[in-house]
Amino acid sequence: MIVKAFAPSPLTLGLQALVRRLLPSHPQFPSLQQELKNKEAGDFAEHYVLNELEKLPQLSDCYIFHNVILPTIFPMQIDILVVTPSGIVILEIKNIRGTVHFKEDPRQLIRTSDTGQVQAFSHPEIQLEQYIQAMHHFLSEHNMVIPIYGAIVFPFNNVEIHREGRGLPIIMGRELPMFVHKVIAKNRGIATNDITNIILSQLQSRTPFPLCRYYQLEVSALQKGVYCENCHHFVMEKMKRTWLCRRCQHQCMVAHVQALRDYAMLIGDTITNRGCRDFLKIDSEDVAKRLLQKSLQTWRNTGKYTKYNLSSLLESPIKVPKSPVNQ
Repeated sequence: MIVKAFAPSPLTLGLQALVRRLLPSHPQFPSLQQELKNKEAGDFAEHYVLNELEKLPQLSDCYIFHNVILPTIFPMQIDILVVTPSGIVILEIKNIRGTVHFKEDPRQLIRTSDTGQVQAFSHPEIQLEQYIQAMHHFLSEHNMVIPIYGAIVFPFNNVEIHREGRGLPIIMGRELPMFVHKVIAKNRGIATNDITNIILSQLQSRTPFPLCRYYQLEVSALQKGVYCENCHHFVMEKMKRTWLCRRCQHQCMVAHVQALRDYAMLIGDTITNRGCRDFLKIDSEDVAKRLLQKSLQTWRNTGKYTKYNLSSLLESPIKVPKSPVNQ
């Protein structure tokens, strides 16, 4: 079962907001737009693999996590983690087109695109080895010693792979069911629910927010206002019960929520009434106050300079198993 469901990377969501609010004429726009495309491609591949894993009958009694960050001796951000009766499976997902060469000395991934452009990346096997070692350390801290398997997964047949030497498995999406089957066939009777609950209790999150600071951008470079998802302009106006786009007449009662999320990801996770009015381009203090108090869970009441906490707008729920079964 899926325990920690797919959610777009926080950086993907932040980059979407940033690219949306930056003018194409901004000098950093092209590089940020390309980075966003890369992140979206990665998210798409991870979502695809998760869906495929959920369909496998042999994983019906296993626990599947997306985007796992745990407190370990090495930095860790695992794409997909599966807890099985045979041990833990760590999958590093790559969505790369063209031709890739896994070089051995030094270990690099060299990608040649369809247009002939050549790029060098860190060998994903190095990262996967680090994750496996970190997971061993994490489990030993909880008095557990179990096998950990890892694989680099290319979900789609849009890549030609060349490899020097041997190492951790590199598999295509269609090979994944057989890879998983071979692992589970080694059934060691491991109590998967115990491991799952330990992982759930230790899960961490990591974001680069606010992105203006992360990318060293001036806040003044951002377009202000409430975005119209229909015509893609920042021209929505607050009416009595809704937001109205004067350009295309589209209406949305909660259009301001995405604007507040944008503020949290790009500028900061707290906002004042004045900051809200400036960013959403509204005039009334009372209207801003009502919008903030209705949209947010907590705020710190300090009178004129009340600060509203936007963090709750960025939270993603985790599906916790109600009655896990021992394996």
